[in-house]
Amino acid sequence: FFFFFLMLRRPPRSTLDRSSAASDVYKRQDLGYADRMKFLARQQKEWADQQVREKEERKKAEENDEREYADQTLAVTRMRGMLEDDSDQQRHDMYKRIQLENQRLAKEKAHKMKEKKKEELDQEYQEIAYSFVPYGETPDLPATFDEYAKTKGIISPAKMMKYDGP
Repeated sequence: FFFFFLMLRRPPRSTLDRSSAASDVYKRQDLGYADRMKFLARQQKEWADQQVREKEERKKAEENDEREYADQTLAVTRMRGMLEDDSDQQRHDMYKRIQLENQRLAKEKAHKMKEKKKEELDQEYQEIAYSFVPYGETPDLPATFDEYAKTKGIISPAKMMKYDGP
């Protein structure tokens, strides 16, 4: 098997004769070159413009996302502050109610202790008064020590201020 190759040679570049066959080949190939270059240039410009637009859109979207995140963070911070203020106010109100209730209980306790002390004093008065009355007789004395103190012009020990010393 023998292969024969037809060798086509390119004419030398130094050939300036427009009528040569090689020159005609090159002329036919170059007919759409200017239009093709304009099309490619226009296509590259459109592509570059599109890239710029997309980059600007991404930048605007990122700025918008950052602004929305900042607004959301601010709203959350405000809400947290309001909740903390509300919680602090509720805690303060609760402490105030507890304080008032404790004061009421302390007054009630002091009143009960005063009543108990008065009852103990009256009981002691009754025991002392009956100890001097002969057996079987009913003493003609006031029912409480306070009433007895009024009749005698003396101050009741229940009304005296306690002296704790210097």
